[in-house]
Formats: sequence, C-alpha cells, structure tokens
Amino acid sequence: MAEYLSYRESAKFLGKSVVTIKRWRRNGMPMLWEVRDGQRYRVVEKQVLQAWWRQRLAADPVWRHVLRRRIAEREDASGDEGPR
Repeated sequence: MAEYLSYRESAKFLGKSVVTIKRWRRNGMPMLWEVRDGQRYRVVEKQVLQAWWRQRLAADPVWRHVLRRRIAEREDASGDEGPR
C-alpha cells in the first residue's frame, strides 16, 4: 500500500521547507486530497515525492558539480591506497 505524506511530512522527509513542497506542487508535482480527522489535506505519494526530488537534483547544475567533485575525490582516494 502506498504511503502518503502531507506538506509538512514531505518537507521533513526531504529536509526542505513547506514552501518548497508547495512550489513543486504549483510546478506540476501530482498531489491528492486526503481527509484526516475531518480535515482535508494535500498529500503526495512518497514514491512520487522521491522521484520528483531526484529529477530536480539531476537537473541542478550545482548538484551535478558536487557529484563530479565527490566522484573525483573518491577516485583520488582509491588511487592512493593501491600497493606500493
């Protein structure tokens, strides 16, 4: 069964602000309405949220630079540990 997260739960899960999650919804992230304790809440399926987040990371040039740097650092570290 799918797990659904509210704005606040989504923000906490990703370490982002509620404003960011709301902006993603305005930009097309699919969300549903759910009734909890008589109140209507916007919710997003956890897998959809993770896929949206990964898509944003892949498109972010700053994050791409960070990943390239981390990969280069790992390659340098593994090269230094070889037999002498």
